Amino acid sequence: MSTQDRLTYLLGQALQQVATAAELQELSTLIKEDHSGALTQQVETLLLQELPDATAGYDKDYWDEIASQILAADRPQTADNMVPLRSPRRLRWIPAAAAVLLLAVGLFWLLRPNTRNPAMVAAVPAVHDVAPGGNKAMLTLADGTELPLDSAASGMLTQQGHTRITQSAGGQLLYTALSGQPDLLQYNTLRTPRGGQFQVTLPDGTKVWLNAASSLKYPVAFKGSARQVELNGEAYFEVARNTAMPFKVTVRTGQPNDSMEVAVLGTQFNIMAYADEAVIKTTLLEGAVKVSRHGNSKQLAPGQGAQLDKQHDLLSLQQQVNTEEAVAWKNGFIQLEGNDIASVMRTIARWYNVEVVFTAPVPAHFRGIIPRNVPVSQVLKILEMTGEVHFEIKDRQIIVSP
Repeated sequence: MSTQDRLTYLLGQALQQVATAAELQELSTLIKEDHSGALTQQVETLLLQELPDATAGYDKDYWDEIASQILAADRPQTADNMVPLRSPRRLRWIPAAAAVLLLAVGLFWLLRPNTRNPAMVAAVPAVHDVAPGGNKAMLTLADGTELPLDSAASGMLTQQGHTRITQSAGGQLLYTALSGQPDLLQYNTLRTPRGGQFQVTLPDGTKVWLNAASSLKYPVAFKGSARQVELNGEAYFEVARNTAMPFKVTVRTGQPNDSMEVAVLGTQFNIMAYADEAVIKTTLLEGAVKVSRHGNSKQLAPGQGAQLDKQHDLLSLQQQVNTEEAVAWKNGFIQLEGNDIASVMRTIARWYNVEVVFTAPVPAHFRGIIPRNVPVSQVLKILEMTGEVHFEIKDRQIIVSP
């Protein structure tokens, strides 16, 4: 049996709660010794394939216990059975990547509350916590009227010219072009707060997923030679194809001279352009896009990316990028892949609408994925189990220490 097949088998045993202590030990060893990252990638792929809808519920107590069992597999066992109940502890000898990956195995159980063994659930005292973000946004109409949006409301909101605007359940805004010629260009702006996300279908059928602390400005009806929109923050686009009218995204971060343009015909791509990030990233999943900045342009093929270094005003082409990492937020996950603690905490701050304070520099990097539908304490627990960092939650403030 190959190493890959063996890992798949051991993961299955752990997830079904039938693994012996020896099998848990073997699983722990395999992942900890994965210096190439190949097994890490395999487990992450399995998680993405097997996890159900990321908006499903979770079981905090059981998640803690499963993580504890797998991380405790290094200890000598006295019987060939499941590892007995233990409280999670900090394991400083485990590399950060391995620890996060081992904890990620428990995510299967986090989203499968009906399969747990109630006898294994340990009582965990309630702690102060911060709930994850959700579907909420503010729609500003052409006349300046502001309409608050959330996932609960549904129905027709208004009609502007020959376009009907409705909201469906689940945080989706829909623009429907009616009969007749478009009026003069009228623009709407959809803004998500920190801790918010929303989806909009534009009048041409283009679908846009807007991440937290972002805004999208677009016409109520497209006319002319191009479909022009403006993005600040992060969004994933599925552009309806129209060769006669290219789709163009002007990207702005709100900082002086931090703008560029992405032009497409029909494609799927992600743009990340936050003011507090050092780079603007465009990642192409399908089709083709051209990214332009001050006369310099890069043509992207699927699986490639363009990165604008804002400090040095340098636009570069990335020949091969992790597309799953780029769209993890859209699929309900926080992606840790290769990111340092500062980058991870900026992502957490935007999604959970919290303030982050560092008491000292923390030289930690992480790998793995975490569902972002869980309270912030669970995300911090996963990071803290690496032994590289410690967190304290005070109201809506997260204090980070080495």
